[in-house]
Amino acid sequence: MDSLQKIENYLVARGCEIHKVIDHLVEFRLPGETSRTPGGRLSLTRDGTLKMWHRYAEKGLAAGEPWLAAGDIPLGDKSTPALRAHVDQLTVHQELTALNKVPKFSSAPGQLRSYDPEQVWRAADASLQAAGLIPSRLHGRYCDGSDQKPVYKLLVSNDGVATAFSFRGDIDLPAPWRVGRQTSDGKKTMFVTGRDLGLDGDLAPPRSSPALPRPVKASEFNPVDLDLNRDTINSWMAAEIPPADHRHLVKGNATLDGSDLRVYPRHHRYADTMMVPMFRPDPMGRRDTVELCGVQHLMPKVTFSTDKIMAKGSRTVGAFVPFPAPDSLMRAMTGDSLASLQAWLAVADKTKPLVICEGVATGLAIQQSGAGNTLCALSSNHVMAVARWVKQSDLSDLFPGVVVATDHDICRDAAGRLKSNAIPRALEAAKVTGFTLAVPPASSQVGTDARDLLGEGGSQAVRDYIASAAPAADVEKARPDIFLALRENRLPKEAEFGR
Repeated sequence: MDSLQKIENYLVARGCEIHKVIDHLVEFRLPGETSRTPGGRLSLTRDGTLKMWHRYAEKGLAAGEPWLAAGDIPLGDKSTPALRAHVDQLTVHQELTALNKVPKFSSAPGQLRSYDPEQVWRAADASLQAAGLIPSRLHGRYCDGSDQKPVYKLLVSNDGVATAFSFRGDIDLPAPWRVGRQTSDGKKTMFVTGRDLGLDGDLAPPRSSPALPRPVKASEFNPVDLDLNRDTINSWMAAEIPPADHRHLVKGNATLDGSDLRVYPRHHRYADTMMVPMFRPDPMGRRDTVELCGVQHLMPKVTFSTDKIMAKGSRTVGAFVPFPAPDSLMRAMTGDSLASLQAWLAVADKTKPLVICEGVATGLAIQQSGAGNTLCALSSNHVMAVARWVKQSDLSDLFPGVVVATDHDICRDAAGRLKSNAIPRALEAAKVTGFTLAVPPASSQVGTDARDLLGEGGSQAVRDYIASAAPAADVEKARPDIFLALRENRLPKEAEFGR
């Protein structure tokens, strides 16, 4: 595997999104980062030395081993701390800490204590009510005297830090609340710790890297767009099943059943566009709850060179679309975002495997063929995040197996590199989680996916594809046509940094 590919796999395994690779420089977005220009940078020199920084992380990046401090990178009239390592030290074959910004606040090493998140939650909730906020029916949301709608949100992390912010973008709470860092979309936050709230915490075990505080989960600082959620829920309830000849159901050589989806009602500005509701894990970490986090639009015709787009405000990191029956979650919605996962498990066929795939059409084809239940990650960038959640939430224990299914994206460029990262990302997701990996047969055309198999060989071809899933290491050995190393002697050695 060449150095740039190894770097890309490393970043993706930590939930990052690769934006661009320019010569020896990789630009990337952190989990939850929504800025148009990504802030992450990772440079590679000819001797394999790496330097990594983030343009918008004034305290630097929390990366864990093997990264070491490398001084500051000047950015105009500002600077940001950088980290250094060597490309041979990178690995994605084991569970490692996520990559994220270092929080602006942290406890001193000698005062590190662990607090029960539930106790912190109750104390923080009482503090907000004492400040005049009114709890709404939706857990963790608060109103104020000027608006009956919830305008404030409370989040508590697993290590006992409570964070509050306002959907209006500004917040002002009395002591002991302190000013925190802004959210990725510019909203101000305030926070308290268990110590601030007067709680007794247990001394935490020493950290392996005390200079790098724990990474902040992306969902803690990237709230859903409630206006988008309300419109999605209301439109879904008023919508109809898509017509059988909808563009996205008859594309290619296979006709899909769209009865699990809906089209916007006729009076809506997106009338005739198919709605694909997206969900993500509950930001509070509850395993039996998921959060509506956006909607993908499958349009009836091509507009601006595309026929599908994410609605503005959608949060795609870690998002997925479940089949069968996402309607089960939409109708189980409480408030504007949360739904019980049990509503979907009640309609899923738990005698069949759970399949993690990329696109919606692929997921529909797999489910329609009877090969399994599917979670569509919407992009190869998010397959790892979805697979990790399935593993960590124990959802995998409810099915006879979990399969990471990838398309037959085996086309290579002039240097011998795969043009698509879909297969490497699926491979790493399967390795990290221990799930099996399914790749279309070697005889398949380039780009073949489950929908193509359905059109060419019917439902049995798709079932055979999923049934062929095997441990990632076995697939890697059995398919040298995909996993062979960079072709030798294709380019002069000094040109390996070209892209």
